[in-house]
Amino acid sequence: MSKIKRSLVKTFLNTGTSGSPVWVLIGDGVTSAKINMNPKTLEETYITEDNATISVESYAPNFPIEMTAIHDDLAFVYLDAIRKGRSVLASAETEVVNVWLYETAADGWYPAEKQSVSIQTDDFGGDAGTAAKLNYTINFLGDPELGIFKPAATATFDGVPVLGVLATMVIGSVTLSPLFSADHYNLIYTGSVANDTTTVAMTSTCIADGAVVVQHDTDGTVVDQAGNAALDVGVNNLDIEVTVDTEVVTYHIDITRAAA
Repeated sequence: MSKIKRSLVKTFLNTGTSGSPVWVLIGDGVTSAKINMNPKTLEETYITEDNATISVESYAPNFPIEMTAIHDDLAFVYLDAIRKGRSVLASAETEVVNVWLYETAADGWYPAEKQSVSIQTDDFGGDAGTAAKLNYTINFLGDPELGIFKPAATATFDGVPVLGVLATMVIGSVTLSPLFSADHYNLIYTGSVANDTTTVAMTSTCIADGAVVVQHDTDGTVVDQAGNAALDVGVNNLDIEVTVDTEVVTYHIDITRAAA
């Protein structure tokens, strides 16, 4: 059992616009930060019972952060402009992406959620002889958009596809980990076979009419529906690419063939 380090949960702030986002990592000058879920509950005691029932009805998350003022830090520059402008309403709204780097990535993409937020400036300054601090709260607005994020030099968020997802995916008799789920895309499924298994059948169907589904074996050769993908000893990188209009979604499957 391995613990998840705080450094594997990252938050990126959009300092651009929704149409042309510029994702900046929140981290420099920040020594502690946690998302408060703030659950909203309903407590009721029914006439047939003596004890109460408590139901979670909703959440009102926010993200209070204390940041040491670092002049050239791009997150601080953006947030300090909100402070100096005493921005309110739409002028104080932007987006953040929370990225779960402790999950398995594929091609540099990690599970993530994009959230509309409102920036609340709480205070600025500090004690004499110390570095100035900017305290602010990121208030979540509505529901998050689930997707994937690539925290590369040019950070990019990709939302959950609407149509370009598989309805079924069967890789021979291999038990995949995790079990197939339509929304587990652009990440990696894994499985294993014995040494005497030299091929594995690939069968997949898409939920959308008119979808183009292309399956590849580890050499990039196209595999027909229910056709066999050749397996080398070791890890074989299979993939299934789904295209519907402008959506392109890839499912990655790593099948390990045992050594003799």
